[in-house]
Amino acid sequence: RITALGLSTMGLKGRLSGDVGGLTELRSLDLSFNRGLTGPLSRSLGDLHKLNILILAGCGFSGSIPPELGNLAELSFLALNSNNFTGEIPNTLGKLSKLYWLDLADNQISGPIPVSTPTTPGLDLLLKAKHFHFNKNKLSGSIPPKLFSSEMILIHVLFDGNQLTGNIPSTLGLVQSLEVLRLDRNYLAGDVPLNLNNLTNVVELNLGHNDLTGPVPDLTGMNALNYV
Repeated sequence: RITALGLSTMGLKGRLSGDVGGLTELRSLDLSFNRGLTGPLSRSLGDLHKLNILILAGCGFSGSIPPELGNLAELSFLALNSNNFTGEIPNTLGKLSKLYWLDLADNQISGPIPVSTPTTPGLDLLLKAKHFHFNKNKLSGSIPPKLFSSEMILIHVLFDGNQLTGNIPSTLGLVQSLEVLRLDRNYLAGDVPLNLNNLTNVVELNLGHNDLTGPVPDLTGMNALNYV
């Protein structure tokens, strides 16, 4: 039985067949950097219930991200960056309770950042996640305050190069594990939350090219900071 399939940078072309869902023992699937792989992702990927690693970065996939990926309860690493995905981030990704790496950067993904409701999951439930890479997309709306909490262990929040509006949520200041925070090149407005100076592990803070107003927070104590 096949448990790992690594075909990165092999010059593969065509579409990812729905037959991949039959590889039910698969724990790792890496098809990255095959630009000739195109078309939508098969919903049958959601049948790979033992999958721990899914790397499809740098391909030519398009269409929406299948909500069935939320069925991959063992998934810890999900890299869909640098494709041509459109549509919204499926709220079902919030069911991936073991996920530590979520990279959706450099696509054409639009709409809001999903957070949970009493009846639906959202990305605020990803308490083991260390990486939220959503940069270089077309995400819009505000950054939901509910997205962040003191229970999270995020180290990278990369939301730069989107169409996000509204205020920077003060709840970001609760995520004291943060090391890199990039919110530049959006349409964020209002004051910078004063409690961002709680983020004493941050080495890079980029809020440029927004419509922010008000005073700059006191950065005293952010001793790790080497880029503002």
